[in-house]
Amino acid sequence: MKKNILTIVIMAASLINLVLTIVLVFSIMPAMNKTGNLVDKVASVIDLEIESGKDKAEDYVVTDLKTIPITYENSVKINLQKENANDDPHYGVIDGIVVSFNPKAEGFKKVFDSITNNNVYVSDTVSEVIGEFTLTSIDQNKVRQEAVKRLQEKYDTKAIVDISLTNFLTA
Repeated sequence: MKKNILTIVIMAASLINLVLTIVLVFSIMPAMNKTGNLVDKVASVIDLEIESGKDKAEDYVVTDLKTIPITYENSVKINLQKENANDDPHYGVIDGIVVSFNPKAEGFKKVFDSITNNNVYVSDTVSEVIGEFTLTSIDQNKVRQEAVKRLQEKYDTKAIVDISLTNFLTA
């Protein structure tokens, strides 16, 4: 008799669980589908705005770029940040910098002439960016991207599109 009652209780609990699962599926699934559709619509609108927000400064061909090489007589050593466990001094070494410009961008001529006449701000910016990294966190691509971003902000232009570090080494 005890086994039959236990079987009936388990069967009732299983049926209640099945009914509640069905209710949850039919009440939550439509809401989840609506939310998914909303997210898709918002994402498509954002993609459209990003595409329409592109200006001519970002459209360039590598062969059209103008460059300014900045070379040093001797390799320049730039101190890196110290790491937590290691107090040994580390540094980055560069022999020069090459700044690439998009000649189609607004303000190109002004910025190109300014950097051609006085490239000290470019050297300082690249040195500052390199000096913010530690030996384990430094990556040439990160340095280049951050330096370009800062130079664009400093000169208030999108004409500066890339920099290259000549013989970049860390030690």
